[in-house]
Amino acid sequence: MENVVSNFESPEISIKLTDEKLYIRTPTTSETFALRSVNGIGIVDLVDKYNQELTVQKNAKSPILIYIFGGLFLIGGLMNLSKGIGAGIIGIILGGGLIYWGTSQKPNDPTLKTAVRLMISGMNRDFEFDKSGAYSSQIAELVVKIEETLTAYHKNQQ
Repeated sequence: MENVVSNFESPEISIKLTDEKLYIRTPTTSETFALRSVNGIGIVDLVDKYNQELTVQKNAKSPILIYIFGGLFLIGGLMNLSKGIGAGIIGIILGGGLIYWGTSQKPNDPTLKTAVRLMISGMNRDFEFDKSGAYSSQIAELVVKIEETLTAYHKNQQ
């Protein structure tokens, strides 16, 4: 039976370290790594990904034209309410819909993500989490514990 050395649980990532294996579970994946195949572990900020998202946001076109058309339809619908309810309501709905659609097209502000990077025989495997969460210090402590265990494991294997 495997001895659990350390365990960490959060909504984004779950890491369990035993004396021979490392179990990492995210909302989309669940993976197991033998300690003999792990060369190292660390925490890295994904700055390149953040810069790409920031560039996309800066280059996004403003939906000002959609707001203008939506406002014109909305005003036209309000003015037509006195002439006919049907045309007025259609203008109000169409104008409100265009304004709502324009606001939903605005991209969200990018956030800097952090990842637990696992170095495995010639490749890296990243498991993302939000560094601003309350549990980021616990992840850092766990990574230190895993590094100590890896060092001890590799010394015993030689």
